[in-house]
Amino acid sequence: MSAALELETARLRLRPLTSADEDDVFVYQSDPEIVRYIPWPVRTRDQVRVALETYAARTRLAETGDSVLLAIVDKASGTVIGQMNLGLESRADRHGEFGYVVSRAFAGRGFATEASACVLDYAFDTLALHRVTALIDTRNHASAAVARKLGMRREAEFVESEWFKGEWSSVWIYAILDREWRAWRAARDSMVGA
Repeated sequence: MSAALELETARLRLRPLTSADEDDVFVYQSDPEIVRYIPWPVRTRDQVRVALETYAARTRLAETGDSVLLAIVDKASGTVIGQMNLGLESRADRHGEFGYVVSRAFAGRGFATEASACVLDYAFDTLALHRVTALIDTRNHASAAVARKLGMRREAEFVESEWFKGEWSSVWIYAILDREWRAWRAARDSMVGA
């Protein structure tokens, strides 16, 4: 991937995060409830600024270890309501991993599912990945619900596998294969057309 990745859905625009997004990003990255299961702490405005500078360097998906971070922009308001990440875990095995976070003010409206479906389309159709996974803290039932809505299956649970924010936490691995994604998408599209 050479040009900046930009994707679009009916309600959302996904594009690289920029320093101009600082105010919107600060809203959710400074919210203890939102970052509870995310692998970064509650951030100050300065920490958000540094994070945005770091994100700017993540622009390619060509080799193992590459990743991109995208703003989830609500088209109606122009607000950055969250972010998506997509990483190339193994080029040889065509394996990717993705994650999402949505601001509390926009939660519960299907934005995470909509943005994730768009990213999965890109992962399977454009990058030709074979398998995409999501690592989800077992206490994060809302995130697990998003994965299930996308047709992903829970493959594993790593019990107390990491020391996370002062306590042992367990992680679920959700996964979907390219053929499973195509079947899920075809079923979704046939219901929309019915």
